[in-house]
Amino acid sequence: MDEKDIPSKVYASGVAGDPSQVLVSDHGTHVAGTIAGCVTTLQEGPVRDTLSGIAPAARLYDYNVFPGFGAGWVAYGGSAFSHDIAAALEDAVRDGIDVVNMSLGGGVQGPHDYLAEAVNAAVDAGVVVVVAAGNSGPGDMTVESPGSAARAITVGATTNAHYIGIPVSAGGRDFGAATGDFAPFGRVTSPYAPARDGSARPEEACYPLVNGAEVRGKIALVKRGSCTFTTKVRNAEAAGATGVLIINNVAGDPVAPGSDGTAPAPTIPAAMVSMTDGQFLIDLLAADPQATVTIDGTVETEIRTGSGDILAGFSSRGPTPYTYLIKPDVTAPGVNIYSSVFHGQWAMFQGTSMATPHVAGAAALLLQLHPGWSPADVKSALVNTAARVVKDPVKGTYDPGVLARGGGRIDLARADATPLTLDPVSVSFGYFNGNAPVSGRQDITLHNVSSSTQTCTVTVVRDAADPAVTVSAEQVTLAAGATATLTVTMDGGRSDRLPSGDYDGELVLDCGGKVLRAPWWLRVNREAKP
Repeated sequence: MDEKDIPSKVYASGVAGDPSQVLVSDHGTHVAGTIAGCVTTLQEGPVRDTLSGIAPAARLYDYNVFPGFGAGWVAYGGSAFSHDIAAALEDAVRDGIDVVNMSLGGGVQGPHDYLAEAVNAAVDAGVVVVVAAGNSGPGDMTVESPGSAARAITVGATTNAHYIGIPVSAGGRDFGAATGDFAPFGRVTSPYAPARDGSARPEEACYPLVNGAEVRGKIALVKRGSCTFTTKVRNAEAAGATGVLIINNVAGDPVAPGSDGTAPAPTIPAAMVSMTDGQFLIDLLAADPQATVTIDGTVETEIRTGSGDILAGFSSRGPTPYTYLIKPDVTAPGVNIYSSVFHGQWAMFQGTSMATPHVAGAAALLLQLHPGWSPADVKSALVNTAARVVKDPVKGTYDPGVLARGGGRIDLARADATPLTLDPVSVSFGYFNGNAPVSGRQDITLHNVSSSTQTCTVTVVRDAADPAVTVSAEQVTLAAGATATLTVTMDGGRSDRLPSGDYDGELVLDCGGKVLRAPWWLRVNREAKP
């Protein structure tokens, strides 16, 4: 990212000392580059291309709630205080900020979440607030605060379609491996063997290996999961392995394996291959016990695979605790994201923190194109036109569902062209237990944001076994700039007459070929007491 003049404020009321804006982490610099990095052509390094932030002409403001404190900041665990974050939001509103990016999260909170209420207040004051869903997936109800805020645009993460890696070949097949901050591979052709420990998951190498004789002098194959990468590499090194290839445990591309910083640091090289390529190595070895793998760690390059739009396994999922809202609202690329870091360098990071700035940048572009749009208009344009292309993180083949991907992966061109917006963007009928009546209704405000009259058909998508969901009108006509109310009603009888589980579908509004989709959802637990 070329230099920009970035006004900054520091918030640190909870820690004694003199806060500053010294570098604590590259996290914020990376996020800022994705949002508004200037157009830059790289002539050297693994990526030789023209790069740009989503909204390169946007002006950035830094509201620093993770300031540099040295020992004082580290002693608190590198966290930010909720009241400082709320104060920063209040200042952003006062300063006339259009879009706030919050690539942060504070765990799952209660029904009266202080930060969620602050986010909702900022949106009501006219600011688009985009928040990371969190990295606590794939479990249910793992969306973190303040991503649980109803008015926020809450963002989950999907895979990218390329990564920075090194060439690998075996058995006549060429592929790649992602490198992190472990020792680098040189140029090597070596035998390899799967590592095994004595646990119930021996292939993960989280404990001392029991097959040291098999891996000694070879590259060890270990599977991702259950413990840190450092633990795996350390155990392989202790058994005599000369290097480690970590096999990803989710679909899509490999990610850069990072050290946890604990001592003693491993000294052997390590990299990660995809789940598919790792299985190929295992199958090759089963067919030919003398098989070798060739790794060229001297050449780092951009590897394009096309493995995008797979939900990240770490991406937090809904519904929101206590309020049972559909979250995340939408997804964006958040795995293997290449952006700016300190000292003029570049790096690949992953997390919903990396997905969120894609959406914040998109929101900034929409406001530039449509300066009269409200935060609700911007949110709907991004969510209700999103592409339904997201696939599950395990096999990468099926739709992971509304509580994992929200509306889908953002599609900025379709968002810009939407003739209509919806508020709210989805309908959560909530949670029903015991023999409580399963029923509910939700009003949706439709806003014609186009310059012409729009006539739209409205249909409900549901399975035959789902509770009945109906709308108050099957066709709506709105003049330019007009609004109307659409009422969505659900009637499922009594919960003890429905199988326990989640029920979901969508409302589809077709406005002359321009389609908006609004998810609906409810949960039934017939065993629970009301």
